[in-house]
Amino acid sequence: MLDHTHDDNYTEKIEKLVTMTVAAAKGIVPIGQVALPLAQIANSGLTPPEIRDFTRALSRILQGERDPLKLAEALTPELAEIVWDTLDQIDAPLPETDETEPVGLTFEELIEKVAEACSGEVILWQQLWSLTEQLAADENLPPEIWALGSVLRKILAGERQKFILDDLTPEHRGAVEQLLDWLIARAVTPGR
Repeated sequence: MLDHTHDDNYTEKIEKLVTMTVAAAKGIVPIGQVALPLAQIANSGLTPPEIRDFTRALSRILQGERDPLKLAEALTPELAEIVWDTLDQIDAPLPETDETEPVGLTFEELIEKVAEACSGEVILWQQLWSLTEQLAADENLPPEIWALGSVLRKILAGERQKFILDDLTPEHRGAVEQLLDWLIARAVTPGR
């Protein structure tokens, strides 16, 4: 895709940037959560010029620009194609979710799904965002489930500080702490 020595690393980073841009443009995640990292990359002297141009194009998408020719004018053909695909993803309708149907996940499956969602699975992220909101707010559920829903929602929102684990029961804390450790390690060493 890109002619860099770190091709896989750049490809993965570009995929994550696109996923988060689409999520922000669709209103799934707050725009500010995506705009700041894009601005940092676009203005970094350590980032290759074509990637800086690409992140500037994604920033313009977040600002409402939808003209593919204007967005792609400073990009390589490969990156221009990715911008066009990004616009197509933004225009594609989100799948309907039936919020009345209960989700049958075990605790372990829920933790795995949160890990997948935090790795860029936008549709899964949206579904888990709704589910964790329900878990955190449903008065018919036990308090330990409220706490679990609240903590997982914070993780989905990008929180990585371990103090959020304080309200969890010991049976939930260990697995959620492992999830946080994995997400922190992944952020430090992308591609793991």
